[in-house]
Amino acid sequence: MKKILFVLSLLVFVSGYGRLFASGAISHGGDIVYTKPVKSVIFSHKLHAEDRGLSCGMCHSGLFDAVALKAQQKNDFNMDSLYKGKYCGSCHNGQMAFASNTQCARCHAGVKGHAVHEKKGPVKSPASGPEGLLILGKGDSFVKFSHAKHAASLICGDCHSGVFPMSRDKTKVTMEGIYQGESCGSCHNGKNAFSSYECKKCHEKTPAPAVDLTYKNKGTGAVKFSHEFHKSAFKCDECHKNLFAMRKGGSRMKMDAMYNGRFCGSCHNGNTASNVTDCGKCHKG
Repeated sequence: MKKILFVLSLLVFVSGYGRLFASGAISHGGDIVYTKPVKSVIFSHKLHAEDRGLSCGMCHSGLFDAVALKAQQKNDFNMDSLYKGKYCGSCHNGQMAFASNTQCARCHAGVKGHAVHEKKGPVKSPASGPEGLLILGKGDSFVKFSHAKHAASLICGDCHSGVFPMSRDKTKVTMEGIYQGESCGSCHNGKNAFSSYECKKCHEKTPAPAVDLTYKNKGTGAVKFSHEFHKSAFKCDECHKNLFAMRKGGSRMKMDAMYNGRFCGSCHNGNTASNVTDCGKCHKG
């Protein structure tokens, strides 16, 4: 039996919440007609996602890139790989679905089948994410994320599945990571989109501790730091992340370093703010 390149991949979805198909909150991606290397495979998103109830994350989290037809550009995208459980063969193994080395005509419609499909026209349905806003985070500093707003200028593959997996809650999003270009920070860097330092463009309230932070020191009085007071005079990016890590306890501060202009000493130099040598201003008791 001649080895036939099995051209089959899945179109893009903005979100991997397949369980929402039944409610109509997310639509399937329509049909895809593959023409390489021959006009042979017609793939139906409706059949797999809507009728069979498969979630997007089952395919778009390692098996296939979230860009239509990209899989067929790979050298190993062939029947041998499918027989070994890769790509479509991950499910078409004779257990979850019919084996990839049987019932060939169910996928390979051939040139005649392709012609009939072209005449009738493919079933089209725009891929879409969850309706409404997604609430990310907890407390007053939560973020409202709109798939519709982002999809207006981006294609699904820009985010899925390289930046974000096609499954909800699979990515741990932290401000530290965002500042380093991870997750949202891959675009929100001040070039592709507004900088992630512009906190209020995403957060309902500035994500800063509501109460003073207390730093205990051996041999000296404790220091209380007020975000509320400092953010009234400074922007978040004036301190984070160059001076301080964006997490409690992430910066090991020492007075010698402050005297050399690091940490608090960057501003507390006698010009911008009181000098770090004015010990009583910060150390109480």
